[in-house]
Amino acid sequence: MQPERRTFPKKERLCSKKQIEALFSQGRSLMAYPVRVQYLLVTAIDDAPSKTLFSVPKKRFKRAVKRNLIRRRMRESFRLNKHLIYPLIPSGKQLLSTFVYIDNAVLDYTAIEKGLLKAFDKLAKELARAAGEETQEN
Repeated sequence: MQPERRTFPKKERLCSKKQIEALFSQGRSLMAYPVRVQYLLVTAIDDAPSKTLFSVPKKRFKRAVKRNLIRRRMRESFRLNKHLIYPLIPSGKQLLSTFVYIDNAVLDYTAIEKGLLKAFDKLAKELARAAGEETQEN
């Protein structure tokens, strides 16, 4: 038996301008220090359960080296822990999400991972609530 591969392929990255605009205009957000999560459940467009974007504001970190470092740490933490959130996404739906770094300092990987796990917990509660509303409508 092969162990589960934890990858972050291109099909799971949020690249479409239309989807990004929809996410920021219609989506909901939650805070889990040091990240803010913007998310939106849409009908599935392709076979990826989720499409995700990572953002570090240029206003807070002028140097691209620091922005890239933080983005790499967030992406790695997401890649290793996404298996916690994927089973909670309702079938026929796709989760569009963005993780925006909100701290003014460069945090180490463990602090970022702890924040992302806290965000996953809050997001799981929101997805469960959304799934409950969906079953009541049907």
